[in-house]
Amino acid sequence: MKIAVTADVHLRTGGEHPERYVALENILEQTRDIGIKHLIIAGDLFDKEFQNYSEFEALCTKYDDLDLYIIPGNHDPNIADKDIVGANIHIYTEPTVLEVDSTILLFIPYVAGKAMGEEIARAKDKIEGSEKEWVLIGHGEVYGGGGIREVNHLEPGPHMPLTRRAVEEFKPRLALLGHIHKPHEPIPDVHFVGSPCGLDITETGHRQFVVYDTDSGSIEALAVRGEQLYFNESFLIFPAVDEISLLEKEITERIESWNVDPPDHSKIQVRLSASGYSKNRSAVKDALKLGFEGFMAYEDEDPNIEELYSTTDEQLEDVRSRTMELIEECDWDWGVGSEPTRDQVKIAALAAIYGKVS
Repeated sequence: MKIAVTADVHLRTGGEHPERYVALENILEQTRDIGIKHLIIAGDLFDKEFQNYSEFEALCTKYDDLDLYIIPGNHDPNIADKDIVGANIHIYTEPTVLEVDSTILLFIPYVAGKAMGEEIARAKDKIEGSEKEWVLIGHGEVYGGGGIREVNHLEPGPHMPLTRRAVEEFKPRLALLGHIHKPHEPIPDVHFVGSPCGLDITETGHRQFVVYDTDSGSIEALAVRGEQLYFNESFLIFPAVDEISLLEKEITERIESWNVDPPDHSKIQVRLSASGYSKNRSAVKDALKLGFEGFMAYEDEDPNIEELYSTTDEQLEDVRSRTMELIEECDWDWGVGSEPTRDQVKIAALAAIYGKVS
């Protein structure tokens, strides 16, 4: 059997954010079309302090052959069955064990000030002794040990952390979580499913939901066909005779890397910036505007070149070129957390070579 899972839809009214309803309905359509009967929403179905549920209820009636299983998140902690009406809508406000077909699901709704392990412990007697493996559905952060903490950039938290220790103690087959909007696996067998619609320019690229196969234990990511895509592109500029032609080439490569079909280009909003050192800052800005002229600028912003500095020192070109080569030769797979990225090292090296002059 297969179960669809999403989270962090952050619905408000359709007039405020129609793109969020479009994304959710696309998940409902795809789920129905591939024969899946169950959709889990792992928290933050609604946005903060929003309590108008009629549009969501109307949407659910169009898909009455699909059961929706919902837990509250930190943005919608007060949602409950008594408030949201629909025969196919099921909301779990307490730790709940539910057997769907041959799969045991443990729903852990968000509780402020609690760790997820505490709430799992409350339901421990319901999952112990079963011969069947169980799947955790929750909403919160992950503390992975070794200083790793996965957080939501919009909300510094903490928000109901799940620790590696709790995972090792309670041994779910899999954990499928909401709250962090970027889909990834911070520790083994713990997955953030990701948000189906970017809320702002920091949530870039294609959006997805996941399908969990209860027989194999595998997860498949399926693209959400929405109406809005964000991209945030920054460029590191080196002073050179051909710096503009190199930038133009990189712009083309970036756009190709988005893997967005031309008919969908109208859905894209992009934020642009350039940093480093240039012989012609104005030409860099013009090249960025021209290279991305076919796309909407996020909030009508011009390319940001505040961290792009002017230099006219020809003699330092060889020093710069060799330094960048040496940085590229380093092993960049080491380190986590606060250690610098390759581009951060390059910018620091350029500052040492050229000095910050404008």
